[in-house]
Amino acid sequence: MKLKYDFIVNEVADQFVAVAVGDALSEFNGFVKMNDVGASIFDKLKNDISMEDLIALMAKEYPDETVETITDCVTGFIDGLKEKDLIA
Repeated sequence: MKLKYDFIVNEVADQFVAVAVGDALSEFNGFVKMNDVGASIFDKLKNDISMEDLIALMAKEYPDETVETITDCVTGFIDGLKEKDLIA
C-alpha cells in the first residue's frame, strides 16, 4: 500500500499538515492533520509498503511501545486514510 497522491508535510502550530501537490492537487483538494506519529507513518507511505513492514518500522522507531499498541495505532491511522480514499 502507498499514498494515492503526492503530498508535502509541514509542521504548523504543533501539528503536522499534509497538502496535496502537483497534479494531485486537482484530485484531492484539502489537507490531512496529524500528530508526529501520524507524520512518520505518512512519510513511510510515500513508497509501497506492506502493513507488516510498516508496523516493524514503527516498532523500531518507538521501541518503548508494545507491538500491540503500535499495531492498533498504525491500523487506526491507515483505516482513516482509507476512509478518505488516500491509499492506493
